[in-house]
Amino acid sequence: MLLLVGAIALWLGLSDAALAYVRAALRLPLAASGLVLLVLGLVALLWRPAGEMASHGHGHGEDGPRSAWLLMLPVVVLLLVTPPALGAYAASRQAPGSDGGSVGDFPPLPEPVDGVVPLLVNDFVSRALYDRQRSLEGERVRLFGFVVPDKGGGQEYQLARFSLFCCAADAQAYTVVVRGDAVPRQADQWLLVEGRWLPEPVAEKLAPSTKSPVLITDSVTTVGPPADPYEHGLYGF
Repeated sequence: MLLLVGAIALWLGLSDAALAYVRAALRLPLAASGLVLLVLGLVALLWRPAGEMASHGHGHGEDGPRSAWLLMLPVVVLLLVTPPALGAYAASRQAPGSDGGSVGDFPPLPEPVDGVVPLLVNDFVSRALYDRQRSLEGERVRLFGFVVPDKGGGQEYQLARFSLFCCAADAQAYTVVVRGDAVPRQADQWLLVEGRWLPEPVAEKLAPSTKSPVLITDSVTTVGPPADPYEHGLYGF
């Protein structure tokens, strides 16, 4: 069991597969933990106390080791059926908006690239809901995220991205309502969306929001999923 878990942890830590579960900074500790488990597993496999060796030699204690192999089944299933990163299904089951922001205290927007300001989805949402200086007003921005279809079956959809502090267990979905795109979009489709924020009154105090800001789009490009599906840090955490 130690060998199997250690091997999986080491493989995850050394590959991009870990990014579906934890942030990139935790890959090295994950790989180190896997290596420690592998060493412990090898020690347990190669070293046996004299009493235990004698017991096995006389045919005693066999039921324990045989039933213990069943503990490996969940790990094998996890290895063979790898869960995907959080996507549209999980995002649609979280409350819209944001769990909080930094009211009235936002740094300047990043420098435009080809006339468009690139922003993380959680940055856009936090500024739209809590920035009293309304830094987004009149600015053309570019967001990168996946599609969450309209629950009512309409053409309007949300562009979403999960932001996490440690692992997928603490991920929070940030969503933006996209208007002006006439092309039908599929759930979990990754898009680059350019457009302008639809101005609305911002919050007067730091508190959870129950709405998503609106982006009036003028350009939508279909792209492939990123190696790291999550955003990290900034105003969400």
